[in-house]
Amino acid sequence: MPLYLAELYLREGYKRGYELLNNAVTLGFPSGVTLKAGPWASNEEAKIILLVDIQDHSLTFSAFSGGVAQGIFSKRRLTPVVDWSVVGKTVNE
Repeated sequence: MPLYLAELYLREGYKRGYELLNNAVTLGFPSGVTLKAGPWASNEEAKIILLVDIQDHSLTFSAFSGGVAQGIFSKRRLTPVVDWSVVGKTVNE
């Protein structure tokens, strides 16, 4: 299960981002994307944070680029989440 911490930076505050993400939570994310935790909001900058399982990044292009084209998102940061046991195996090799 490829988990990612997804940070969606909002261009114009929370209102439109909230509406879009609320619809995605209710109606479903793009094919191959499963919400595992969140969404959460940052109180330090205008961004929404999600923990998602993404099977194929190419399937998220249309949904995210549509949000950019509509002026909702300015950027997205995806950080892979690696199980701690994998880190242990890596450092002990």
